[in-house]
Amino acid sequence: TWHHFPIRDRLESLTGKIVSFANDANAAAYGEFWVGGGQHYHSIVMLTLGTGVGGGIIIGDLSIDGENSHGSECGHIIIDYHDDARMCSCGRRGHLEAYASATAVIHRTEELLANTTRPTTIREKLAAGKEELTPLLLMREAEAGDEVSLELILDTARYLGVGIVSLMHTIDPGTVILGGAMNFGGHATPLGRQFLERVRREVRLRAFETLVERTVVDFAHLGGHAGYIGAAGIARMQYHKARK
Repeated sequence: TWHHFPIRDRLESLTGKIVSFANDANAAAYGEFWVGGGQHYHSIVMLTLGTGVGGGIIIGDLSIDGENSHGSECGHIIIDYHDDARMCSCGRRGHLEAYASATAVIHRTEELLANTTRPTTIREKLAAGKEELTPLLLMREAEAGDEVSLELILDTARYLGVGIVSLMHTIDPGTVILGGAMNFGGHATPLGRQFLERVRREVRLRAFETLVERTVVDFAHLGGHAGYIGAAGIARMQYHKARK
């Protein structure tokens, strides 16, 4: 088993080299902090939107990993405390990931289709048997004018905004960066820009006024390159610290 295996220490022993270790979201956050969308800020929070909702928090040049390596688990902050809140993939209820991940978007869409007769082209596409239910399908249908698809996407943005406000009030970062594959086209598409504006709108409604004015909420700059760039940055930072 690999549980609790000291892989970093073992590799250092075998290679005689300094070895750094970070999970994918923390590495991506460091990449954006180092040379991406967060490079002009002292502190950042990054959310990676994909199958789950990953998180990374960088303050100064420090990645917040926590006492038990559970720091920066931003996707598991609570946005719904009710007993019937949505179940997260981790087995706990009410987490941001249970509402705003790609997996959650699919589950919410399935529930909507099962419990409403509202007309939507999603149902037609799935009934034809040529499409798989994914956020990309919702994106295409929303861009084609399907109101249900757009509603599902913008509701996802609202959930993200709620979670982001809690992170802003806890950490007060210079910027909150949205990365990962589920960005609905990002700045390159009208839908991506509408998605981001809905996130920002929720932040404006809920956050302290000073934070609304000063905290930048935006898409990531490095795309799929952020993780390995950040891993290199973390290794570089630890190397220089060890030499001091």
